[in-house]
Amino acid sequence: MGFPVLFLHEFERIEAEAFLTLASEMIEEDGVVTAEEDALLTDYAEALGISGFTYDAAAAAAARDTMAQLNEVSKRKVYMELYSFAICDEFEDPAERRALNELREALGLDAHICSKLEACAQDLFSVYNSIEEALTAEPSPIVVEK
Repeated sequence: MGFPVLFLHEFERIEAEAFLTLASEMIEEDGVVTAEEDALLTDYAEALGISGFTYDAAAAAAARDTMAQLNEVSKRKVYMELYSFAICDEFEDPAERRALNELREALGLDAHICSKLEACAQDLFSVYNSIEEALTAEPSPIVVEK
C-alpha cells in the first residue's frame, strides 16, 4: 500500500499543513514510522503543494481545531485520508484506532459513515495494489496465438 487517495485538493495552505500535522501524528501513533508511511506523507505534502513540512507535535491540537472548522464533506475527506495513513503499512495498530476514534469525535462525524469511508479506502488500496501488481508482473511464458 502507499498511494495517496488525495481528495483534499481544495485545501488552502493552513488546512493542508493542519492535515499533514494530523497525518504525521497518525503515523507516529504505533511508535514506528515505516518507509511506506514516510513516503505517503511526502507524497501528500507534494500533492498539497507544501514544501519543507516538518511535524510539530505541539501543533496537533490547533490542527484538530482547524479541521473541526471545515464543512461536513471536507471533514469526512480528512477522516478517510487519515485512515489511509493508519492502514498504509497494512496493519492498523490499536493506538491508531484510538486516534481515529478520537478524531471522529473531535470532528463530530457519524461512526457508521466513518466505517463506510474506511471500507472505501480499503477498496481503493486493493485496486491500487492490483494495478501495481499488473504493471510490475513478469510476462507470461505461455504464448497465445490468434
